[in-house]
Amino acid sequence: GGIERGPAVRKRVRRGPVLCRVCGKTLTEAGEMKLMRCEDCPSDMDEALYERLRDWRSHQAKELGMPPYVVFTDKTLMAIAEAVPSNGHELAVISGVGARKLDRFGTDVLAICAGEEPGGADEAGS
Repeated sequence: GGIERGPAVRKRVRRGPVLCRVCGKTLTEAGEMKLMRCEDCPSDMDEALYERLRDWRSHQAKELGMPPYVVFTDKTLMAIAEAVPSNGHELAVISGVGARKLDRFGTDVLAICAGEEPGGADEAGS
């Protein structure tokens, strides 16, 4: 008989080197890899979106009783504000957005990226 492969056997996806999406240089530093660009390369980040994401993260962290970086780090928020994902797949490929965070926060983050209020309810005073 051949080698049986059960459902627990997963092929590890081998990714090539991470390249800066601005200059094409190979990235080696974790923070740069998260942003998908060199620290010195210009950012095309949507500043207003980044601020909305930070405000949302502060609110989430307060509700959950945890520090904001546990929800998402600043670099992950920057990467989201640069990529402006429009669906779960685009959000999931951003470093720092794992399956658990995608399930827990994905709907809100995608709503914010689309310019909508998270949770579907308009908050008073915004």
